[in-house]
Amino acid sequence: MKKKNFEKVLTLRNRIADGVLLSLLIIPFFVSFLFSSAVAQPKGVHHVVTKGVTLYRISLAYKIPITKLMEANGISSPSAIKVGHKLFIPGAKKILRVDPFVPLSALERKDLERSLETEEKRVAWPPAVKPGERPPWFGKELDIIWPIQGKINSPFGPRGKGFHKGIDIASPSYQEVKAAMDGEVILASNYRKGYGNVVVLRHDLGYTTIYGHLSVIISQEGEAVRQGQAIGGVGSTGKSTGPHLHFELRHDGRPIDPLPILPMTLEEFLEKASKR
Repeated sequence: MKKKNFEKVLTLRNRIADGVLLSLLIIPFFVSFLFSSAVAQPKGVHHVVTKGVTLYRISLAYKIPITKLMEANGISSPSAIKVGHKLFIPGAKKILRVDPFVPLSALERKDLERSLETEEKRVAWPPAVKPGERPPWFGKELDIIWPIQGKINSPFGPRGKGFHKGIDIASPSYQEVKAAMDGEVILASNYRKGYGNVVVLRHDLGYTTIYGHLSVIISQEGEAVRQGQAIGGVGSTGKSTGPHLHFELRHDGRPIDPLPILPMTLEEFLEKASKR
């Protein structure tokens, strides 16, 4: 009788031990399941890259900066995407149509190249904005940065008998020149006269930026570039008297003064603060 009772107690104890062990295995899994279910999954869609579509084109369609797309997808370069690549678009509610990159037509390229023959027009350049008109960027502040930091050697506007279409920023040779805004390269070439080694970027809302006299070009036509990405180095190629960057901002092909639009420099901030 005592032996039977002992066996019953032993069996009960083993069952309890098995139950405790099972609980120890199940509870962490159950807690992990509840926790993972409670954590909100990031909202967005997956866009499949098609032929001719660049990261810049995708950023335009979904209205999201290239940098955010790169961060969301672990991409190190805007040119790293390929056809068939599934890109996660954070915050997007539906998949949108994205148009491919369209290179300049033969006529557009010829007109652009002709405008790069010289930094100056021999006659006064008509203003991009007529008196009383609102500038094209009115009410939509441009997300733009300085391509390099340096002293302005020659501002936008009348210069001698001509009209300077951009600003000249002094700098040592080979200093990294950065893209002022997200965009795509529509021209990367060399001209012995005028702008020398030059890169032209196309941006949203009809804007283009031009980077002249480069020592070296490190971007290619058709390539998407993010704001702050290196596109070349400061130089003195073309018609130039010394190393500097000739920087232009154009809207619908017409040069406009970039200084009122570019962020305030530290020197300008300190000068403004001292006058208060």
